[in-house]
Amino acid sequence: MKLFATHKAEQNEAAIDPWTAVHFSAGLAAGLVDASLGRSLLAAVAYEVIEQVLERNDAGRAFFKTSGPEVLHNAVVDVAVFVVGHALGRQWNAT
Repeated sequence: MKLFATHKAEQNEAAIDPWTAVHFSAGLAAGLVDASLGRSLLAAVAYEVIEQVLERNDAGRAFFKTSGPEVLHNAVVDVAVFVVGHALGRQWNAT
């Protein structure tokens, strides 16, 4: 298992890739607008499931510009950093 993607070709094979920052940012944005954690988390998980389905066919791989579906640990990290971002956004609002 690779922890960090250092090349584009590794983006779906490592736990952390540049898209991890996008997932964190989406969570942060959801937290800043006071979106509920339950609905936000449901959306994040639904996105990961849809991404898995799409990246298993040629059109999806072309759309996402990947060579195949992301590994499970990448999807788990993406959802986890989304939740962290959401919590930080909500925490910011409480200050």
